[in-house]
Amino acid sequence: MDNDDLEARIAAKRQKKKQQGSKKSSKKASSSSGGGTATSLLEERIRAKQQANFQQEEESAAVAVASSAGNSIDYRDSDDDDDDGGGKPSAVERLEARLEEKKKEKKSKKKKKKRTSASNGVAADDVAAAAAAIDGWERDLQAKNDAYAAGENGRSDYGNGVARGSIASPANDDRHASAKSQASHRSDEEDGHAGEHDNFHENGHHGNQEDGDQYMQHMLDKSEADRLDQDRSFVKPDDQNGTNFSHGVEEFYPNVEADTEVMATINQEGLVQVDETGGIQAFVAETIAIEGDDVGIIKSDAEIEKEEKKKYTKYFLGTVACLIAVIAAIVVPLTLKFAKGNQVNQLNIITEEPTSSPSLMPSAMPSSMPSSVRFTRVVQKLTPLSGNALKVQGSPQYRAAMWISDEDEMQMPLSMPGFEQRYIMALFYFAMDGPLWVNSNGWLGPESECFWFGIDGVSEGCGGENTGGCKPRGDFVGDYDKVCRIGMGYANNLYGEFPKEMGFLTEMTYVEIQGDWLHGTLPPEMGEWRKLRAFLVNNNFIGGTFPPTFGENKMLGTIFLNNNRFNGTFPQVFSTLKNLEWLEADNNTFTGEIPESICNLKSLRIFTANNNTLNGYIPDNWDENNLIEDFELEDNNIRGPLPETLANAKFLKDLRLSNNQITGSFPISYYDFESLEELYLDRNKMGGELPQTAELFYDGLQELVIYNNAFEGRFPVEHFESTLRVKKLMLHDNQMTGVISDNICDRLDPERSYTRLTDLTVDCDLISCTCCTCYEDGVLVS
Repeated sequence: MDNDDLEARIAAKRQKKKQQGSKKSSKKASSSSGGGTATSLLEERIRAKQQANFQQEEESAAVAVASSAGNSIDYRDSDDDDDDGGGKPSAVERLEARLEEKKKEKKSKKKKKKRTSASNGVAADDVAAAAAAIDGWERDLQAKNDAYAAGENGRSDYGNGVARGSIASPANDDRHASAKSQASHRSDEEDGHAGEHDNFHENGHHGNQEDGDQYMQHMLDKSEADRLDQDRSFVKPDDQNGTNFSHGVEEFYPNVEADTEVMATINQEGLVQVDETGGIQAFVAETIAIEGDDVGIIKSDAEIEKEEKKKYTKYFLGTVACLIAVIAAIVVPLTLKFAKGNQVNQLNIITEEPTSSPSLMPSAMPSSMPSSVRFTRVVQKLTPLSGNALKVQGSPQYRAAMWISDEDEMQMPLSMPGFEQRYIMALFYFAMDGPLWVNSNGWLGPESECFWFGIDGVSEGCGGENTGGCKPRGDFVGDYDKVCRIGMGYANNLYGEFPKEMGFLTEMTYVEIQGDWLHGTLPPEMGEWRKLRAFLVNNNFIGGTFPPTFGENKMLGTIFLNNNRFNGTFPQVFSTLKNLEWLEADNNTFTGEIPESICNLKSLRIFTANNNTLNGYIPDNWDENNLIEDFELEDNNIRGPLPETLANAKFLKDLRLSNNQITGSFPISYYDFESLEELYLDRNKMGGELPQTAELFYDGLQELVIYNNAFEGRFPVEHFESTLRVKKLMLHDNQMTGVISDNICDRLDPERSYTRLTDLTVDCDLISCTCCTCYEDGVLVS
């Protein structure tokens, strides 16, 4: 509000106070003995000094306001009025006079002004406090009228435009009196009026004229009227003689009560600090603003900065919380997904079939095994096939049973023919680490297992366009398309052991798993493959021996076991496979002798067992009906002479017996080898002369490697001058003599292709040669 409105409201209230003067006079007189006389003296002196001290009053008010920056100052004055209304000017009258002087200065300013606090030394707080006081008078006018009538020398504390105390109650009068007395004392020291203030309190109501002057001057300096109605707190200091300066609040203000609801709202909003009795705690407002009838506190830059920091901190924490929630929403499902795909196998045994009647009490912990009725039935049906392995959680059998029970899209009835076969193929997938195969097309899909990769295809006696890799079912009831081949190719990254249940596939004719990571041993149940024609498992890590149960097979023609870890005595079962044509058992650790019965295999064409630890003699029971074409036993411990009967092998093309303990001379019967192309006898203990004959023994020979023996005599070089097929002649580290002709040396020409001689080595100190690679005493010379 502006100064004109304030002046009008003050005049109206002044008139009301004069009309009630008679009532207040009687109550004033009864409050304390001697009080009226002191008050009259003070009123007279006030009128006399009012004009002379007006300028000094303005300066003192500014000083008082400035000094309140560090400490809140109590401004004390008497609200008493006499009945005649002509002696002592009231606080309202004094405020009116001061506002009149400021009127001209304040009219030119805007309605909304910022008033700095006492710390900035500006006295504008007077107007703001007065405006607040007028608003307060309107709210509790009736209560104050009664309070003025009953009060005597009441004192109110105010600080920086905002009341520092609450309306006192009997319970805390002493506390308010002590606090206000100390505050008043500090204020008087700062203004240089401590002596007058203390003197007034010591003399109480019995003070003289000089005391009245001091008291009035004190009242003017403190600008008590500027904070008249922010709040009222009454001090009851006692003088040294025990005379009570003022009475309790109840006597002065019998009808005034603190509005607890308003005080609670004020406290809740944090505008001011309210103590436990409802009183307002003192505080300092650095800056206030006045707009119309509203007076508000303007916060300092530090406070605004602090609130901004709090606000941005809340925004930051909210953003972080949102980010955490989003990340959790993404990470948790992914974690659960990958954790589910990488479950660690646990060896938990499934419980037996539940009893017909439920138990009385449930178990303490839930079972980790599936509880579906179908799975239980699946386990029961497959137990004769897989046994207790079905009850080991995480085993290939358990996982296959779980799949065919709950995950197989086909959901084949348990009674349907071929149920066991589909389970076995799923078992093979899990046993061989199917999820990591290079090619696993179709596996565990909804189609028939006959069309899964590796099964689908055609081999001898197996497969067709409409049946995939299965043998078509017959016309009789209960028959089904039976799996008859598994051809996983080379290096498809299979890892695991053959499950014994594979033996149930009795129509199996072709198995090919090469260059993978198969380990363990071959289960004897695989001997049930009586129709097996080819078993190719070379380049793996299979150990143990070859199961003798394969001996009943009458159709097995090809066996590749090379580059594995088979051990034990060389299997006798091989000599019982009447249809065996091709046996490769290189690079294993077989021991013992090659059985003589191997010569009885009339279909055997290729027999290789290089790089084992075989010993004994080479079988010498070959007849003219044998079909052997390739016989290899390199890098073993074979001893004894070359078998004479091997000369009956008229189809023999490749004889490799290098790096053994073979002794004796070259058999004359070997001149009958009409088809011999490669002869490797190097690194043995043979001796004697090579055949010196006109026979065609050497005509078709392409590779003659006999170095590191004890052959002697003349080398029959003439037999090699007429042949164009020879590729290797490695003769060094022997005792042979002779001359290598220029015709043979010409065969070393790189421009030759098919007829080129690639290797020619001799002992140059024994055999004359201009183009040979020379050795002396087994050491390369040139």
